[in-house]
Amino acid sequence: MPTDKKIKIVEEYKNLIEGCKAVFITDFIGLTVEEISMVRRKLDDANAKYKVVKNTLFKIASKDSMIEEITENLVGTNGAVFVQDDPVIVAKTLNEIIKEYNNFKYKTGILEGKVISEEQLEALAKLPSKEVLQAQMLALFVAPATNMVNLLAATPRNFLNLLNAYKNQKEN
Repeated sequence: MPTDKKIKIVEEYKNLIEGCKAVFITDFIGLTVEEISMVRRKLDDANAKYKVVKNTLFKIASKDSMIEEITENLVGTNGAVFVQDDPVIVAKTLNEIIKEYNNFKYKTGILEGKVISEEQLEALAKLPSKEVLQAQMLALFVAPATNMVNLLAATPRNFLNLLNAYKNQKEN
C-alpha cells in the first residue's frame, strides 16, 4: 500500500519530468552532504534541479514519459539533473562538477528523446551557448548586406581616390 509520502514524491518527480528539456542521471556515491549541496547550488545557477532519487519511485514517475527508457536499469545511488532551460549550460556545469569531484559520475541522460552517452555530454558541453549561437547566426544573415554596402561604397571611394591622385599629379 503506497503511503502519502511516496505518492507526493512520485508526483514531484512527474512534475519535474514534465517541465524539463533534458534529464541527466548521475552517481554520487562517496560525496558528502556538503559536496552534494554544492552540486545542487551550481546546478541551480545553471537553471537545473538536482534531486537524489529513489529508484523505484523514479521508475514509477517516469512511466510513459520521455525518460522511461533511461530509468529501466537504475541501480545503486542515483541523482537526476532536471534541465529546465539551456541544456548546453547545464552540460558545461555538469562537466565542471565531474572534474571537481572524482566520486561524482555521469551515468546516462536523455535530450529531446535521445539517449546521451558520456562522450555526447562532453560534446554538448563544448558547444557555444545559445546566445553565442544566435549572435553567430545574426552575423551570417547580416554579412551579405554588409558586403553589398561595402562594395557599393567602394566605387565612389575609388573614383575620389583617382581624382585626388590626378589632382596631385597636376599640382606637381
